[in-house]
Amino acid sequence: MFVIVASKGRFEWISGIFQAEEVALHYMEQIHEELKEYQSLIHVEGMSYPFYIIESQGYFQFLTKDEVIGLFNHTDVSEDEDEVHFNIYTVDSDYRPKKPGTDYMGMLHHDHVTNEFIAKYKEEGTEILVKRRIF
Repeated sequence: MFVIVASKGRFEWISGIFQAEEVALHYMEQIHEELKEYQSLIHVEGMSYPFYIIESQGYFQFLTKDEVIGLFNHTDVSEDEDEVHFNIYTVDSDYRPKKPGTDYMGMLHHDHVTNEFIAKYKEEGTEILVKRRIF
């Protein structure tokens, strides 16, 4: 999997996700000059669709279904009732914003994993992930 990650100051986003490197490189050529310097193409080995992006504290992790289950199993409800532990994005096909290089990650199916979400996971297990269309 080939992922275009952008970083500008304290802001990070994913500008594109592609199964084929040549498609990712062609897409990068379309990024406007003012945004190009912030973009990096990374190769995430061994990943195929569907996979999951975990966004936490401004960083991205790319996980398989089994790794997501492990993450949920090891995440506990915290004392801060408003805490968002992480955001989880489900990626099941190539992702490319209409304006290359920009942050449209909100278009990806995603969920904010809060204490309430973790509590439901502890009760229902992976069924909550199916209900929320993560799996």
